Amino acid sequence: MRGRHKLGQVCAEASISHANRGAMRSFHNSSFDPQTLALLEAAFDEAWLTLKSIGNTTVRPNELGRSVLRVAMEGERDPVRLHDEALKGLLPATAWREAS
Repeated sequence: MRGRHKLGQVCAEASISHANRGAMRSFHNSSFDPQTLALLEAAFDEAWLTLKSIGNTTVRPNELGRSVLRVAMEGERDPVRLHDEALKGLLPATAWREAS
């Protein structure tokens, strides 16, 4: 599945690459049930497709994964709001809303 990123893989890679700097430390103490993980993965996938559809080449998968997780850690579980808030933290709203 070339070109498709799984949220778990992205977060694991980000965790390993930033472990010495502690950038992902706050994510290590959080856990999500399987249903929530499936929801987060769906939100990540939709956000990734949105980024690709607008031609964005600057946001990396690990940045998007961290953004989705941050929103989820604040308690959000609605897939549309997870998608929107994750992207809002990375891009100007006009860039991705115009593509929707």
